[in-house]
Amino acid sequence: MDCKSIPKIELHAHLNGSLSNANILELHQMKYPRNDQDVNSEAYKVEKELLDLTQCFVKFKYAHDLTDCPERLARATENVIRDFAVDNVVYLEIRTTPRATDFMSRETYLSTVCESIRKGVEKHPGILVKLIPSIDRSKGVAVAEETVLLAVKMKEKYPDLIVGIDLSGNPENTEFRDFQGVLEKARNSGLKLALHCAETTGTVAENLEMLQFGMDRIGHGTFMDESSETWKMLLDKKILVECCVSSNLKCGTVSHVENHHIGKLLEARHPVAICTDDFGVFNTSLSREIELCAKTFNLPRDAIEEITVNSIRHSFASANEKSRLQSLVHDFYRQQSCG
Repeated sequence: MDCKSIPKIELHAHLNGSLSNANILELHQMKYPRNDQDVNSEAYKVEKELLDLTQCFVKFKYAHDLTDCPERLARATENVIRDFAVDNVVYLEIRTTPRATDFMSRETYLSTVCESIRKGVEKHPGILVKLIPSIDRSKGVAVAEETVLLAVKMKEKYPDLIVGIDLSGNPENTEFRDFQGVLEKARNSGLKLALHCAETTGTVAENLEMLQFGMDRIGHGTFMDESSETWKMLLDKKILVECCVSSNLKCGTVSHVENHHIGKLLEARHPVAICTDDFGVFNTSLSREIELCAKTFNLPRDAIEEITVNSIRHSFASANEKSRLQSLVHDFYRQQSCG
């Protein structure tokens, strides 16, 4: 099956990690119009496996430099939506951390992204887009509080766009328990929780805390099977895991594609979503990720359809939107069967 033709669901995509080559070049020329130097793609892309996860976070500094004002942030957002639409992604949840810069406040950042999503969808009506503001845990609890308060405030203005809260960022030297209070506030305000969890080894105690706290979806979940207790709790709770294969391989948290935990999750009949994480940084696309998983784990067409439908069911879209998306996917596969 041609994976590009499949109507696809993307549940785990970071805005600043999803800048294509063309997007990077355009933003670079906007910021540095008189600079004759070549675009420094090496500062952004991961072409080979890195030593650890921390090195991956460094790659975002270049993207952040190019999206530090409303004009370039807007262009980046619209271009990311365009690139996903070209890959035949019909539903996209973008996540991004509201950043204060010399040129905009966190509120301006978030409103710029929201308005740009609306413009992007107008240009590409075949894609439905939602926004998940991210808490960068490395910035501390005070900034997390501000992010959630801002997300709740902006949700009143953009109720069709802002649907959840993400907990991400470098987990080193932070404790999940410190963020439980602010995440509870987000949940009580009607925001879904999509939390990065078990990204690194040696986090069994935190993984257990997070599972007990509860979340709507898990980002990565790479080392959830490091403990039989956390693995069993994950399976019992049936929390969908957002799997980003190329990301894990290139960040060095998974040694080889055949060892990726999506295989074990699929074997357990646990709900998963195939995602890109940062398609620009890791030089991939959702079509490529699906093809990689299909070839590695011998997934037939009906298995890909099931993963897609599960992604819709666990998405943060409305009930009516989910119904329309499921009909679109089922119609596509019925047509393939008749073809």
